[in-house]
Amino acid sequence: MNPAAPSRPPRSHLAALAAIAALFLALAWPGAGSRGVVAEEIQPYLERYHYVLELGPDRRPRPLPPFEPGAPSRPRWVSTFQWPVVAYDGESRVWPVFIRGHQTALGNYFGILLGPLLGGGIAGMQRSSVLLSLPLVLLAYVIARRSSSFQKGASAVTLLAPALVALSFGILFFARTGYAFESASRVAMLGAITLAASRAPLSRGRAVAIGLVAALAVLCRATIAVTLAPVLLALFARPERRGAWRRAALVPALMAAVPLLVVALLSQLAPFRPGTEPLADFRVGRILSHLTEIPACLLVQIAWLGDALSILGPLRTGAPLPLSITKGVLLGLAPLVIALVRLRRGTAGDGERMLLAGLLGNAVLGALLYGDPMQFQLAMALEPLLAVAVAEQIASVSLRRIVPLVALALVWRAQSMVIGLWQDTRVSNPMFSGHAQRAVVTKLESLGAKGPDLVTTTYNQAGVIEAWTNGAIAPVHAWPVLMLNRIVQDRTTAERLGDVLSQYRPRWVLLTEGNNLYEGSFADNEEIAAALRTAAEKQGARIDAQWSFPTESGAPGYRLVSLAYPRE
Repeated sequence: MNPAAPSRPPRSHLAALAAIAALFLALAWPGAGSRGVVAEEIQPYLERYHYVLELGPDRRPRPLPPFEPGAPSRPRWVSTFQWPVVAYDGESRVWPVFIRGHQTALGNYFGILLGPLLGGGIAGMQRSSVLLSLPLVLLAYVIARRSSSFQKGASAVTLLAPALVALSFGILFFARTGYAFESASRVAMLGAITLAASRAPLSRGRAVAIGLVAALAVLCRATIAVTLAPVLLALFARPERRGAWRRAALVPALMAAVPLLVVALLSQLAPFRPGTEPLADFRVGRILSHLTEIPACLLVQIAWLGDALSILGPLRTGAPLPLSITKGVLLGLAPLVIALVRLRRGTAGDGERMLLAGLLGNAVLGALLYGDPMQFQLAMALEPLLAVAVAEQIASVSLRRIVPLVALALVWRAQSMVIGLWQDTRVSNPMFSGHAQRAVVTKLESLGAKGPDLVTTTYNQAGVIEAWTNGAIAPVHAWPVLMLNRIVQDRTTAERLGDVLSQYRPRWVLLTEGNNLYEGSFADNEEIAAALRTAAEKQGARIDAQWSFPTESGAPGYRLVSLAYPRE
């Protein structure tokens, strides 16, 4: 066992760490307010709920809460199935509580409160997210210093861990979005790991602190537990770190009990709408079929760790996921295989043990929960642990090999970062296209569009126009009426869209033309476009103008259709 790391890092380390943090900010900060926003990331930040329709019992469109007929006046608690599913609709704004049944809006309050000081609007939200993600860089260094794997002569290699985090395009990508509930859960997770990684015997006070911080991570997003629980188990597997089992048991007890208690108390204020409560989509009868997805889940996790672009590339282009994830799998396998070999030899460091435990938990428990291998966001929690593991592996070699291996590791991450930032200027998916979204807003403003004058047709448009206009243009969102998995057999898409046109008589309808890997389960955009023509004809309306708004790459993005109705 190597001596414990000094309590205070050398001044040279502090200077280098400050430079690494500055590098992360320099990469993540620029472009805020010009990048596109995703519907689900922006919805918790809206000052008012967006106006969404659903199919009522009579199979006709009706507004969701808080706009339901006969709705009480503000302030009041709201329970709905649009994000956030539970919120307090106050006099001045909406205060989100549960974004989904298994994730709260705790992380979003960082941006809600700090965003106005950072430029306001979308820019302030994205900048706040960058600052929220910065602790991932700093905590990776602390965790690396607490590992028992670093020889005295190689202690400087601990700085490689934060450097690899700062250069991880997967971390950078989400740091520049509004997915604060994701980022906050990762930061809290690393906070719990930092406390648990100390090699001092576990005291009752530290056990309580670890349990409470772990509970905070689970409250932000419950699925972080599939990573955090195995990682903590791997740390406490060492008797010298665990101490008495009674104290160690406080950690999982608090990690589970606190979130359950908070959810139970908050749900009393506004009970979840059926279908939105925690584990609403989980079916025991599907467990066996979900188990078959474990190998695919494992491959996707490894691909993300090896090169996040293997997943994000197709996502941003809107094309089907290609076989190019092979590159990510091969790059991700290398440190994992080394970790497995070192584990068998008994020389694996804490970072390697945590990485392997977390990956196993993600693949197995993630498959059981989702049954969908493309839930790659689970791997985001593993990236700082991968950075620590790689630093441990390099620190274990002879001193003369350290420099070239450090350079190779940095090039591994840097090349992905450079390509990823370049791809950001060539986005093809309208879900991420700031160019297409801003162009639509500019046109709508010039047309004088307001409220129900505009109807949107796909989920990934919901809340986007409101965000870019600070609520000045608040469309009617018809995506639940048009969803593929909500098709009523005796009601075609054209008939359901016709009901929307008849009820609201919008002057403009927004269509999505571009490809989107994550829109196929929500809507068939080509079918909706064809249905609009049929529905308009049946309403006696005509399409008198259309405008197309391409993405940064020039690929199709949005199409705005103008409708003219006969005079009554």
